Amino acid sequence: MDFTYYYRETSDQIVNVSVPETSGFQQLVTNAGSIENKGVEVGLNLVPIQLNNSLRWEIYTAFTRNRGKVLEIPEGLERFNVRNLFGGGVTPVIEPGQPYGILRGSVSARDDEGNLLIDPSSGMLFEALEQAKIGDPNPDFLLGVTNTISFKGFTLRALIDYRQGGDIYTTTVERLLGRGVTKDTEDRDASRIVPGFLGDPNTGLPLLDEDGNKIPNTIQVSTNDLYFQNGGGSFGINAEDEWTVYDGTTIRLREASIGYTLPQSTLENLPFGRVSITITGRNLWYNAPNIPKYTNFDPEVNGFGSTNTQGIEYASAPTTRRYGINLSVTF
Repeated sequence: MDFTYYYRETSDQIVNVSVPETSGFQQLVTNAGSIENKGVEVGLNLVPIQLNNSLRWEIYTAFTRNRGKVLEIPEGLERFNVRNLFGGGVTPVIEPGQPYGILRGSVSARDDEGNLLIDPSSGMLFEALEQAKIGDPNPDFLLGVTNTISFKGFTLRALIDYRQGGDIYTTTVERLLGRGVTKDTEDRDASRIVPGFLGDPNTGLPLLDEDGNKIPNTIQVSTNDLYFQNGGGSFGINAEDEWTVYDGTTIRLREASIGYTLPQSTLENLPFGRVSITITGRNLWYNAPNIPKYTNFDPEVNGFGSTNTQGIEYASAPTTRRYGINLSVTF
């Protein structure tokens, strides 16, 4: 077993700070702020079976858990954007006391107890007056397990990955649900009542009856409007940003392969030192239990690749399943 615990504090980060455009510039590049990262990395190698007939079963497990927190940012700022995205909306930000790159965006109005507030003129949700934190793209932990079974020249290997947590904002799921093109929203003809209390969209406060009590919502709306409402306030297209964020927990068969290495006895009269052939498949199966089932959306998709902007997907191309054959010959 290999075990590592680490703690690192990094200061004078390179940041882009917005400045008044009257200065003739839009951003100032400067060194400021600090971030801490701490966590553990564990590697465990086990051999449950090793027999004299060459049968061997080996299991390698890798576990990583990181906790990052922004300690300081440039003086005078409450937060700033990791990057400015298209047309506003959801934004990855750096904010003291929060993990790096949390997502902020629009949310539906709620009362002090967290109950949804409903527009009495439509029976729909309405947007809160201020944006809020809607997600954290950083996973709770990552776990990878590689099983390798070998026997008389044959080798079977499979890598299973597990990701716990890590939020993702996805317009692909938003549009699939909003347009009703998956089985998740097949029942769109029924009427629904959004649970909550009536509220005032102008003040963001609940409406009260003559006795000073909040008024439960009893207004029926069509399911289609709940998923596709042009005026906003839905759970699908045109919804507040918070309803387009999902938990990215995923278990995945990352890779599987089967190979065969020719025995040395068959190569004695040939100019080869070693000959092997391997058939490999990658991304063969995954299950994301907290993503709407029939959207078939893979939360590993990221609209900005391997950059410091994570957890945001804008109608990106889906992940692919790949197969390959490898022939290895040494002389």
